[in-house]
Order: sequence, then C-alpha cells, then structure tokens
Amino acid sequence: MEFRNVILAVVLSTLVIIGFHFFMSAQQKKNPTPAQQAVQTPQQQQVASAPQEKAKETSPTVEEMVPAQKITYTTRVRDIPVETSLYRALFTEAGARFKSFTLSKYRQTIDPDSPPVELVSSPKLGLPIEIYPTRAPGLAISPYRADKDSLKLDNGTQGELFFEPLVREPLTIEKDFDFTDGLYLMGLKVRVKNPGESQITDRLLFRLVSEPVAKLDRRYIFRGPAYCHEGNYEEVKLKKPGSFAEYTGELDWVGYGDPYFLVAMIPPKGEAWRATFRRLNEKAEEVILWSPEFVLAPGETQELELKLYFGPKDLEILKSTGYNLAKAVNFGFFDPIAKPLLYCLRFFYKYVHNYGVAIILLTALIRIIFWPLNHLSYKSMQKMRELQPIIMKLKEKYGDDKAKLNEELMRLYKTYKVNPFMGCLPMIIQIPVFFALYKVLLMAIELRHAPFFGWIKDLSAPDRLPIGIHIPYLDGIPVLTILMGISMYIQQKLSPTSLDPTQEKMMLLMPVVFTILFINFPSGLVLYWLTNNVLSIIQQLITNKMLERSKR
Repeated sequence: MEFRNVILAVVLSTLVIIGFHFFMSAQQKKNPTPAQQAVQTPQQQQVASAPQEKAKETSPTVEEMVPAQKITYTTRVRDIPVETSLYRALFTEAGARFKSFTLSKYRQTIDPDSPPVELVSSPKLGLPIEIYPTRAPGLAISPYRADKDSLKLDNGTQGELFFEPLVREPLTIEKDFDFTDGLYLMGLKVRVKNPGESQITDRLLFRLVSEPVAKLDRRYIFRGPAYCHEGNYEEVKLKKPGSFAEYTGELDWVGYGDPYFLVAMIPPKGEAWRATFRRLNEKAEEVILWSPEFVLAPGETQELELKLYFGPKDLEILKSTGYNLAKAVNFGFFDPIAKPLLYCLRFFYKYVHNYGVAIILLTALIRIIFWPLNHLSYKSMQKMRELQPIIMKLKEKYGDDKAKLNEELMRLYKTYKVNPFMGCLPMIIQIPVFFALYKVLLMAIELRHAPFFGWIKDLSAPDRLPIGIHIPYLDGIPVLTILMGISMYIQQKLSPTSLDPTQEKMMLLMPVVFTILFINFPSGLVLYWLTNNVLSIIQQLITNKMLERSKR
C-alpha cells in the first residue's frame, strides 16, 4: 500500500512535466462546423499579388489580368507609410492592403538593433486585409489611389487615409482607414456602390492570411485562427493543409494569433457574420470574414464599419481596447487559475521591475499558501517511514493472503492515526496550480525578452551560459537547470521515504531525468522550479526539527 502511494506520487510529479502537453492538447475547444461550400480567393483564381519591393515613392508598373472577370488594367501604384508611436504600417495601392506592419516596441530578438516584429507574415499568399465581393474576387488587388503620400501621428493625434478605387465595376469599393496614436486599434470604413443599371445582390469578403509571428520551437502551444462570440473564445485547430471550418453568427472578433501577437478583425455588433478558416500549407492559414448579404439598387451605396487590431497579446492592452479581445490571452483548461497568477506576477513586477524576481516572489507566495498542506504531507510521510518495520513484518506474515494483509494494514493505520494517501493529497491539490503557472510562464508576453540577471537575458528562452567554446546541442552551460537538478536531488534525500534501498536508488535518478527534460524549457519556468525546490528544502528542514522536538 505504502509503496503504491510513493509510486503514485512519483507518477503525478512526472506527469506535471511530461504529461501536461498531452493533457492540454486533449482539452481542445469545439471546432466550428465544416463548411459545405466556399468561394475561391483571388490567389486560388491565379491572381498575382502586387509587387513586394521595399518602400519606395512609387512601385513598378503593375499589369494584372483576372481571366474569370475579363478585367485588364495598367497603372502605377505607390507605397504609403503610416507611422505612430506604436507601429509603422506600409500600405500598397495595389488593393489598398497592408504591405507591412511592424511593432515599434517589440523586437524580433533581444538584440537592441534587431528589426521590429513584423505582423505581415505571408505576402506571397495574400496581404491583409483583402476586400472583395464574391462575384469579383479580382477586386482584392485592383489599383487604388490614396489621398496622401504618407501619414505620421504622435502625441495621441488622429488621422485618416482614404483609398479611392480606380476599377469601379462591377462594384465600387472605397476604403477609409483611421488611426490614433497610442492605440493598436484602427478603424476601417468600406463603402460599396453599385455603378451599374441593374440590382446587385452580393457579400463582401475580408481576407487575412497569416502564420506564426513568434518563432517558438515548442509543441502544443496554440498558434492559428481564433474567434470570439458573445464572450466565448474559440480556437480553430486545422491539422492538415486543405482543412476547412466555419462559424456563422454574431462575432466579437475573428483573427489569427500566436502566444505573443494577435491580428484581428472586429465586425459590427448585432449582425450575423460568417467566418471561414482554411489551412493553406504547413504554416500559413487563411481567415475570411463574410459580410451579411446586401442588395444594392443602381447607384445605391452601403457602408460597412469594422475595427482592426494589430498588436501584442498584452492582457492590460487588450482589456483597455475592449471588444472582448482580452479573451485571446487564453491559457486553456486552467485559464481561471492562470489569469490570477498572471495578475500577481504583474503586481510584483510593478515593485521589483524584474520578472525573474517577480517569479521568485510568486513562487514564495504559492508555497506560503500551501505550507499547511505540505506540512501535513511531510508529517504523514515521516510517520509512514517510522511504521515501515511493522509493515515489513506484516508483509512477511500475510504475504500470501492479500485480503488479510490489507485488513491488517488498515488496522495499523487506524491505530497510529496515519493516512497513507496524505503524502499525495497536497501534491494532487497543487497540480492545477502548477499547470496554470506553467502555461503563464510559457506563454505570457510579459516574459518575452525579459531579463533576469547575468547571462539570463530572456526568461522566455532556455538558460545558457556562454563559455566561449561550442558545446554540441547546448551552445552553452544550462547553469540554472543544473542547479534545479541539484536542488531536486537534495530535496529527495531530505524527504522521508518508505522505499527499500534498491528502490530508493532508482528514485534518485529522477533529478537526472527532470534536468534533461528542463534543458530546453524557458528559463522562467526553470527558475520557478528551482525556487520551489529550495523553498521545499527549507520547509522540510523546519518540519524535521518540529517533529524531532515533538518526540522529546
């Protein structure tokens, strides 16, 4: 019985690290219902995208033809920059789309000279936001004329950029973007006019293609399309190229996100919009937002007003932006526990200005909260160790009679008031907290490029101390990870155990296994585990002294 108890504890500890990914991958949100039909995108009709050269006053001549629409045009298009204190957007007049969108406050690496993060990640497959009617997808890349050569905003000022279409058939689609310095939220007004002599019934499609922005080599972290309806966040998990899904109904927002960044389209409230999702290849995925059907008489105009969010998945920024965008910061099944832990982490950071120190303080707070439970666990394990000689005698006496052995063991535990499962109970209670904190330390943008001290420049990256020579596989010494393994070994040596010597030696291999597992984990997570081990050792020493005094 007591041996099974210890084995259960070991298994649960191991599952905290190894089994977490697989457990979380099983907690998938309900995917949207597969669509019955889909409209071809401009790229699927073999429409070439606008040229993607770097920003110039004018781009080369664009000569495009859409065979299905029999439209041919030749014009010169410009690139129009828009700058605020938070980002630099570059529009191309070919389709009035974003050609580039870089975030000024976020770099691609920890190098101060590293380029800013680029949110336009799949220019060959399409630029955001492509807007076109179902009957004329070629209008997605038709030429426009902007009313400005550039736009620069600062000190909270606002500005607009209007695009007038040069192709006006079968529909005239005007686009008006508005920007506010200090906000990642942008406005988009689309005016659709029927220039013909007969009534038109159609829909507008808003197409976004993206792929992961953050270059994270981690499995089971969601990166892909997502949407929110009536405050309910849903992730769209498309596994194979060509996979397709859809949602129809009122939407808070729809877009694409990875652990750190989000690109989202926010349709008007009170109307049922349709969203379709398609995996294009191993990385890129397509999101199309379909407007409600409209009917335009000859010469009639209809206006659609949307919002766009291109920015970080910072919980405070998203909450202040509104539209339930904060739901995009989602830590899966343990989100109700993870969010308070993230707020605690941010609270400590306000005072210490170092997320590494904040992790240590948060770990200490968790240990204090669970101190009574851990104390009971250590106390129970110590009693089980003291009873081990009696248990061994009972096994020798009733080894062939399992029912009688269990009966005698239960009588023994009752006599000495010992619960054999008390050693595991605190661990079981703490597992959800660990899972939640694990997700926070793995995915929170607050830890991205956040330094601790010395060689630890990024708490979201593995811990490596460079020593000037190449070390295969490691490229440096994982000092923090090694210290974690040592602390785990000390903790196991101090913890009371009822295992025989052979089993005890096998258990001492666990620190080695965990050290290997943690080598490529984010240093923030390793720091948490190291701190937790050190605090566990301190508590164990205190508990041992208390138990010794109680025997006197």
